[in-house]
Amino acid sequence: MKLVTQLLAFFTLLIAAAPAALANPSPAFEGRKLYISHCMICHGMDGKGYGPLAKKMKIEPEDLTDYVPTMSDYGLKVIITGDKNVPKSLRSRHGKISKDMPKWKEVLNQSQISALIAYLRFLSTTKHDLPGDPELGYELYQRYCSICHGVEGIGDGALTNLIGVIPIDLTNPKKADDFSNSTLAKDILEGKGDYMPGWKGILTNEEVDALVSYIRLLYQVWAHLEDGGLVVVMRSPTLENDKDRTTALLRDTSCNSKANLSAKGKAEAIKVGKLFKSRGINIQQVISSPHCLAKETAMAAFGQAEAVEYLASNVKLPSDKAESFASQLDTRIGSYEGKGNLVVFTHESIIKDLSFQKLKDGYFLVIKPMGKNEYEEIGVYKMNR
Repeated sequence: MKLVTQLLAFFTLLIAAAPAALANPSPAFEGRKLYISHCMICHGMDGKGYGPLAKKMKIEPEDLTDYVPTMSDYGLKVIITGDKNVPKSLRSRHGKISKDMPKWKEVLNQSQISALIAYLRFLSTTKHDLPGDPELGYELYQRYCSICHGVEGIGDGALTNLIGVIPIDLTNPKKADDFSNSTLAKDILEGKGDYMPGWKGILTNEEVDALVSYIRLLYQVWAHLEDGGLVVVMRSPTLENDKDRTTALLRDTSCNSKANLSAKGKAEAIKVGKLFKSRGINIQQVISSPHCLAKETAMAAFGQAEAVEYLASNVKLPSDKAESFASQLDTRIGSYEGKGNLVVFTHESIIKDLSFQKLKDGYFLVIKPMGKNEYEEIGVYKMNR
């Protein structure tokens, strides 16, 4: 314990003497700044539609705390940008996008729109107010907290391996929402357990409130997967730097090769399963491509995998067979009605046909079934592992 105390003292002095780390702030943090400068004047600071300009102009903006949870990320992008070709399912409850809603397509880039949506998700789901200034909190977090809690808040800071601790994942609302603002402030001031130092006498109450506010904005909301009934699409892994071997495995549906999914790949898959479990997300069914890498990843992550032919790579399929497989997948996704969620492990070529976006490594796509062969893309989310 003495060694731990000495280590903490050393790193505290080190980070206190250094400038705040150059790191990308959380999307919700960036989105909040955009919300204040572009949206708050009509929708209000709390998002309920009572902004000062709305009162002045006698208009009635949507209550975002009520409206945002009903919308997909794609739908929100359409509304924010002012796209004229709005599908029926994406129109507001008034039947069309309000004429009073500005079109931000030429003002905000795609990264800014995604950040704004991240903050709207936070605003519409959080149980807690922000008691202080998040911008001050960001600077303090990078200086004092990121060395253990990690730059993104997932608990992978440089000091964790050295002292053998796993801090709480601050991006997980299911974990952090259980703590009130006052509890978080108390833990910051007084410390917690054997390894969490107390910052009383170093941080003022104002600075603690700022830290609490930034910690809240580390949340990453995963599209209400906790409620079930949605479809999660994940990309099958490939073997690093060995395209020929990967292609061979895609043809080998027997999985009799000596080494299919590597030990590293299996460990990563297990982490994915634990991550979903830690967020209280119910996985009811898992279907996968019949190819080895997909099946083994699904089994390692979730302990189950129903191999279906229509999830196989369609790169070299005859066009009629590829169309038949696509139709079967559309029906399976669109008609899904489970209480838990359906997970789909397939290949990049299949996902390109499903999504408006390319699915990067470490991300997953969430889809809302709409009945028969109809579905709506909710969004693409990052797995912090």
